[in-house]
Amino acid sequence: MADKKEYTDFEKYIGRVAEEQNSTNSSNAEQAASDSGVTTNPYDLSGATSTSSIDTDAVENAINNTVGAGDDKVGITDGKISKDPLAGLGNTRIKENIPKYNTAPSEKVEKGQNNTWIILGRDRNMGFASGYGGKGHTRAGAIDIVVGLQGWDPVHGEVVEKNFGSMGNDKPGDAARIYISQRADIDQYFDICDGSMGPSKAMSAIGIKADSVRIMGRKGIKIVTGQAPQQKTSLKGELPAQFGIDLIAGNRDNVPAVGKSDVVIMGKAVTRSQPYLQPIPKGLNLRDCIETTIESISELNQLITDFIARQMIVNCALAGNPITGTAGPIPVVALSTAIPMVTDGTIKQIQNVFAELIKQQVNLVTVKENYLKPTGAIYINSRYNRTN
Repeated sequence: MADKKEYTDFEKYIGRVAEEQNSTNSSNAEQAASDSGVTTNPYDLSGATSTSSIDTDAVENAINNTVGAGDDKVGITDGKISKDPLAGLGNTRIKENIPKYNTAPSEKVEKGQNNTWIILGRDRNMGFASGYGGKGHTRAGAIDIVVGLQGWDPVHGEVVEKNFGSMGNDKPGDAARIYISQRADIDQYFDICDGSMGPSKAMSAIGIKADSVRIMGRKGIKIVTGQAPQQKTSLKGELPAQFGIDLIAGNRDNVPAVGKSDVVIMGKAVTRSQPYLQPIPKGLNLRDCIETTIESISELNQLITDFIARQMIVNCALAGNPITGTAGPIPVVALSTAIPMVTDGTIKQIQNVFAELIKQQVNLVTVKENYLKPTGAIYINSRYNRTN
């Protein structure tokens, strides 16, 4: 007869919590705990007693209700092989579905207990014939750190190859990976769009991929590209130009905007047909440009204001004086009957335009203060991030 399993104090506590949650006859949880001699403090195990039988359904229910929500399509215990319902709790050992990695002759593999791998070998992103290792190249060493071979649906014991997945379709591949290679086509491996600099071919590369990636620096973060033509690649290749930095959301670069719908800007319909990947403005240069533009508009506004002021004087003068035309003087009588009708409406319109121009001048000052001053509420420059 097999020996009865001896549970740890932590496992005993989890079992008791599960039994208490599954009990429908107890109307007072604290009283039930007191009657059974179990403390309600999860960190005080002094009252722990031997648990000879555990309601496994209650334990699973407790686990599902207290552990993280997990994904709607993949349960938090999917793929579990261990029969012990408490296996894995408190970072104890747990058996789960783990495929077998198809190790190439040149590779050394360090394997963990829960589908975690460090593969030291040569460049390849799929089978033995893939990558520059498959082509027989030297200077093609690679380190592949991966967790979750086969992603969300690992088949226990099935021999599998690497699966870098795709950034362009619904095939995510292995769960998470850091891939370091001395010679690789890294954009092709991960199915990354070309961007402004084109794909990386036969270059040393590092690819990092997961559902979420975070890079943190307490004293700042720098993303730096090399100078050209002074520098060379790690394989002594030439750098013909200085390359920049592409920040690409959605793995889309030179695809025109979907729909090309018209947007009305200042009363004009503007068709959106620009590519998704566009140059990032340099803040100070953009500020200078906008300031210059605003100054030009302000000067134009002043010119129009001066013109209207003078025109009003002319209109007033015309209203009480005859005009000499090419056919001789126009009779004052004709002016006295015609001009007042025109002048009243004209002067009113000019007064309205004049008021609007004054209002526009105020608005231009407001735009400048809000957008172009570091103290502005909607300053167009980032106060912390810079790019060249």
